[in-house]
Amino acid sequence: MCGELRSFSRKRAEARFWAASLLVLGLLVWAALRLVLPPPLPSISLRPVDVPGNVVPITFVIPGRLNVNRATAAELEKLPGIGPSLAARIVAYRAEHGPFRAVDELVRVPGIGPKTLEGLRDLVTVEDEEGVIVPVP
Repeated sequence: MCGELRSFSRKRAEARFWAASLLVLGLLVWAALRLVLPPPLPSISLRPVDVPGNVVPITFVIPGRLNVNRATAAELEKLPGIGPSLAARIVAYRAEHGPFRAVDELVRVPGIGPKTLEGLRDLVTVEDEEGVIVPVP
């Protein structure tokens, strides 16, 4: 009878072991589904949204020759060898004597010599796009 009791209790222990194992496995699956996987996202309706914006005007400048009869002192300063004081003298000379008729007349401005004129010759003009000499407005 003692042998039968042992085998009965052993079978009962195995049954408890497998029941506990299944319970732990079920809890692991539940935890994985509940905690690891994110919940499904709610459906989002996509529609256009009005966004206020600012319009910034952009002006494009095509690189070319600078018209010395229309240029400001700030624009003249961008030329090589022309600083603020020389740019102011060009503007003053133009205001006193009228528009330049030729690029060579720039040598009449104090501070511009033949060497400076040669450096500017390919960068400046005295005519507008149509070839007309236009005085400063």
